[in-house]
Amino acid sequence: MPTITSGLFFVAKDRPGRAAIAAACDASGTFIATMRVFDNQGPRRLESYVVRWTGADARAWWDAHGPLKAGDALALELLNPRSFPGFNAPEIHADVSRCRLMPRHTPSATAAAA
Repeated sequence: MPTITSGLFFVAKDRPGRAAIAAACDASGTFIATMRVFDNQGPRRLESYVVRWTGADARAWWDAHGPLKAGDALALELLNPRSFPGFNAPEIHADVSRCRLMPRHTPSATAAAA
């Protein structure tokens, strides 16, 4: 039985030598989307994830919603998350089983009036 985690994640920024999003087909023609995302758990509490989504569902989703930008919100269901040493802190690697692009945040009318 796989370990499953789900939640709201945000696309990370590109870093030198580390693109936040990579989408391509491998040698066998399987589509692979690799995304660096983070879980915002509060002030100074960001948890870094590297998630991978493969196959026809990933390709169909990518064709409909890609490319993504830093800060885009994704509702993800992840399989078998595992912690690995990262550049500055540990990062969690997992496979995507479901992905939904959430609407961009817009200021509320009351905030705009203030």
